[in-house]
Amino acid sequence: MGPAWSNRDGQVSKFTEMTDINLDASRATIPTVQQKILGGDRESVDAFSVETSGAGALVQANDAHIPVPTSDLENWDTDSVSDLFSRPEERLDFLGAQAQTITDILWQDDAKSELRFPPTVYNFDAVGYNPKFVDEATLWSDIFDEQYNGQSIIGETASITIPQVLMHLLDNEMIDGKVGDINNPTQEQLDAAIDFLVEQKNAGQFRSTWGAYGQSVNLMSGEEAVIGDLWQPAALDVRRSGTPCTYATMETGQNGLQGYRFWYGGISPTNPGARERNNYNEVTSLINDVHYGAWFPGYIQGWGYSVPHYPNEELVRTGSDDSGQGMGPEYYDWAYRGTKTYQSVEEPALFDPQEYDWSMEEGEPAEDGSVRDSGDIEERIDRIGFFQIWPDEAEYMQQRWQDFTSA
Repeated sequence: MGPAWSNRDGQVSKFTEMTDINLDASRATIPTVQQKILGGDRESVDAFSVETSGAGALVQANDAHIPVPTSDLENWDTDSVSDLFSRPEERLDFLGAQAQTITDILWQDDAKSELRFPPTVYNFDAVGYNPKFVDEATLWSDIFDEQYNGQSIIGETASITIPQVLMHLLDNEMIDGKVGDINNPTQEQLDAAIDFLVEQKNAGQFRSTWGAYGQSVNLMSGEEAVIGDLWQPAALDVRRSGTPCTYATMETGQNGLQGYRFWYGGISPTNPGARERNNYNEVTSLINDVHYGAWFPGYIQGWGYSVPHYPNEELVRTGSDDSGQGMGPEYYDWAYRGTKTYQSVEEPALFDPQEYDWSMEEGEPAEDGSVRDSGDIEERIDRIGFFQIWPDEAEYMQQRWQDFTSA
């Protein structure tokens, strides 16, 4: 049970192909996964998927999961996963205390031998915009630019929208705070963010707020909106509708307090379901053999997501295993190194990685080839501004959020 990125049809069929075991996969939002797992389904479900904003309720505040030793995951080791996961406090030291929250939610034990929910996908969320009407966007602040009054959209999920607003407010010295604590905001910071959003909404800045993924796609595809906080798969779906959409290369702002909103999603065996149903090994196979294999990185990149084991180039770039072929040099270099495609691309803002014919042989990037939106993955990591978690003041956040949605 989990969101689309955890159990798309390809992932489900790949597991069955590799194991001859049928997988009954149900898609659900993060709140629904929380409610069902904590409400009794943890006994009848073998595995759940969540991302970091919803994981705390399941793997920290409750023991709905079975910790997974790294020794049970052959393809996980410090040499084959990004230091974004193996050494987050060092790699993201510019985030201060935020980096520690990655370690806290990732590892079950101080020895870092057991994962709470092994990461399978992640992204660096940004601003999406229509280049026909917006020359460039590089900051969350651009969503609130008066020149886009009535043409901007913003999401209705408090734990996602509020941190984006906080980055804008802090970077422009409109509230007090520091980068290390903005992913666990105080009541005062929450008040400031929501008051600002209410003010913006009342001033007509937003064409609409969006609660469902498809709604954000429709608003941008129909050109009712020209800029907003889009998920990268939504930006790609806007392109597939025929409307150009660029996913921003984010800057860190004047005070280093803006940047990508980083989250990761993972899969965890349920406690007690996977154990009592004797399916723990099958869950670890789903994680290791399918999601940490050669095939999955290319599959999920079609929606814009990255994988933890991309440093394992021998497997992910040019190799293969029982799951299938790796990405190949052109696709891998485009996705992770910021390299142009080998073929010319007439309209980069309409480029679709699922439709492009990727070469499996080494070649030369075309001068007018397409570059992946946001560029090289190391540069994206360097520009993270926020790591998404479920904050301590979540109850107060949800209470105040009603003031924005009802404004």
